[in-house]
Amino acid sequence: MRIEFTLHDEPGSDAGGMGVTSGLTRVYRDLGHEVGLLCFADLPAKLPFMAKTIAFPGLVAARLRQAELDVIDAATGDGWILGQLGRRSRRKRPLLVCRSHGMSYLADKANREEARRGNLELSWKYPLYWGGLRPRLDTAAMRCADLCLYLNEREREVAITELGVSPERARVVDNGLPAELLGRALEPLPPLTEQLRIAHIGSYLPHKGTRHLSAALALVLDRHPQASATLLGTGADPDAVLADFPAALRERVEVLPSYPRGSLPELLAGHAVTVSASIREGFPLGTMEAMACGLVPVVTDIPGPTQYVRDEANGLLVPVADAAAMAAAIDRLHAEPELFGRLRAEAHATAQRYSWERVGRETLALYEEAMGR
Repeated sequence: MRIEFTLHDEPGSDAGGMGVTSGLTRVYRDLGHEVGLLCFADLPAKLPFMAKTIAFPGLVAARLRQAELDVIDAATGDGWILGQLGRRSRRKRPLLVCRSHGMSYLADKANREEARRGNLELSWKYPLYWGGLRPRLDTAAMRCADLCLYLNEREREVAITELGVSPERARVVDNGLPAELLGRALEPLPPLTEQLRIAHIGSYLPHKGTRHLSAALALVLDRHPQASATLLGTGADPDAVLADFPAALRERVEVLPSYPRGSLPELLAGHAVTVSASIREGFPLGTMEAMACGLVPVVTDIPGPTQYVRDEANGLLVPVADAAAMAAAIDRLHAEPELFGRLRAEAHATAQRYSWERVGRETLALYEEAMGR
């Protein structure tokens, strides 16, 4: 099978959509398939990000119109133009797969709700693209694709009931973990009464609930002198992140704007809890990576993390935008060592089921099913 991915991203990252593409590419090639990738690196480097965003679908169309492919696995931002070309072409066209890396329609709704609450300020330019054109283009792509892949059940439900996507063409797919994170033994930890290390993996952006995250961590650090926090992969200036914490607590907060992906197990060594205060997610890999390294997740009760975190089964769920509830959940793990031990073992076991090999084979089966239609 000849497969081409298209992605609005720069190469060289193992996070986000590029991480997903890299994981699937390795599996597909190991199974004997031909795989290519079109991304922002195929555009002139001097173009600014928004110019690349606007120009990229045209590049995809020009490059792939003559290609002899079986499958185009396209990010939603590119699928609309490929679908229109496919309708007009008399040639046998490849299967068009439209892949969500986080549905822009739901992101826009979440952003507007946060703005209504006073937690987010939207610029005057926001309705022009991210709150206007982009959701409309993504919706057009999903409606014309042969197969739409979503990151959680909520995305699929919304696509069908609100955006007009055919149920038979809408499927949910997992994300996976690299082999080096799987099969790791659970290392013993000191009692949480002696050492309570908390980790957050992900960018320090408003949709990650950073306002509520910093407030929750500050409550825990204030109540537990043995507690510390590590924020990994923030992509932000450490001083700007630390400014969200009381000055007396900052020495117990470590901020790593970036890190080599292969070093994650070592960076998480000794940590007991991973937290996520996000207000929206597709399928958060950071939480899953931490679970594979033996951390107990405390996450907001939203679609995305609830694809694999079950309250009091392998983690704890808390309401969105509720720092006090998140801090109380961490306090509970501190106070109930039996609960912590049980959730830790179950979280670790859950993560072992999310290999890229399984995800890749299941996605290929969805391609073949769609070809059959």
